[in-house]
Amino acid sequence: MSARDLTQGPVAGSLFRLTAPMMMGVSSNILVSMLEIGFIGQLGTEQVAAVTFTFPLVMILNSIALGIGIGTSSVIARNVGSGAREEVKRLGTHALLLVAGAMIALSFLGWATIDPVFMALGATAEVMPLIHSYLDIYYPSVVLFTTTMVAGNIMRANGSATIPGVVMTLGAALHLALDPFLIFGWFGLPRMELAGAATAMAISRIATVLVLLVYVSRNDMLLLRDVLPGFWSSCRRILHVGLPAMATQLIGPVSAAVITRMLAGHGEVVVAGFGVATRVEAVAVMLLFALSGSIGPFVGQNWGGSRPDRVKDGLRVTYQFCLIWGVVAALPLLAFGDVIAGWVDESPGVIATAAFYLAVVPWSYGLWGVLMMSSASFNALGKPLPSTMLSFTRMFILYIPLALLLNGLFGYPGIFVATAISNAIMGILGFLWFRQSFFPRGG
Repeated sequence: MSARDLTQGPVAGSLFRLTAPMMMGVSSNILVSMLEIGFIGQLGTEQVAAVTFTFPLVMILNSIALGIGIGTSSVIARNVGSGAREEVKRLGTHALLLVAGAMIALSFLGWATIDPVFMALGATAEVMPLIHSYLDIYYPSVVLFTTTMVAGNIMRANGSATIPGVVMTLGAALHLALDPFLIFGWFGLPRMELAGAATAMAISRIATVLVLLVYVSRNDMLLLRDVLPGFWSSCRRILHVGLPAMATQLIGPVSAAVITRMLAGHGEVVVAGFGVATRVEAVAVMLLFALSGSIGPFVGQNWGGSRPDRVKDGLRVTYQFCLIWGVVAALPLLAFGDVIAGWVDESPGVIATAAFYLAVVPWSYGLWGVLMMSSASFNALGKPLPSTMLSFTRMFILYIPLALLLNGLFGYPGIFVATAISNAIMGILGFLWFRQSFFPRGG
């Protein structure tokens, strides 16, 4: 099977075919994550705390894999656009070897340092056995999850988005189906608790990665022999985009920790309200994240195929959609934010905090989406540093200093206002920077 040609046909239709399956996969994984935390919550507070302690580690490993995936998508899409099929297969094969090797090494290092790392993070002696029960299974399965991510990037860069979206959704369904059986020991199975949650994820990832690897192997996306020649050259090309993309992905978790620390000064109720609001936000913006994952292959193929006109048209469509979606998402969150927050937590303080966030920040989602599209397009064209600089500037030059200032003046509501202002300013800056870099005469 040859790659789907994204350099022909209606622009909006091409973007829709890329985005819809990814949206399905992303939304299913978010749903499973939320439901799994609900299952774990039935085990007790210590179990929830143990899994919560692992979140920074999970985000770091995901950021590294996402960086490799973004670099892979960038170089493959441009080679698909220029018609270099053998190079496409070589890059895809080497990307899978790279992410597998990196994750095996990192998972071994992580497993060997569980005790010192999590004790340093503040985990108590009572929680440490629970952390071990989860990570002793999670670490060996990291390579499965991350290989699945990169295989999906390879397929989307080749213009094939439906299969990875469907497989992600089915994998999430399998994960969810296994969770209660393994966590609670239904129908005579052993009650594994946190180890059961990790095992359910591992089994679903085994199934997912096997399906995707068979698909890419049978559909002319990988080399089936002589796989090692040119490996280091491919790694350099992938990491030229991938390393800055990793840095970009890591900026978010670091800055989130700083903001959470500011909010903690106002009490646990405010932190909880922020947590509720950001969970709602994840649902509201997941379509924009899916679209940002689709614009990269589209831009890469068309730029590689000498179709800058389609790149310009594609970005115009996505920018307009982001702005429209920002309003569509903001209106119901403004009107019903307190009701939605009340479904999650009945505390009046938590509801009030979440409702204020959902009344203010969503109005910046449209321009935040514009920033996502610009950053993804920079990466797709092999120019990762502007994307990293935009992310760094947003978080450390604008957002955190502004949050500190407004927090001092107005309390925690000032932090939420700073979020909205930062999203809006950086969305405009991202748009102007990309246009000036690639379309200096306008468009």
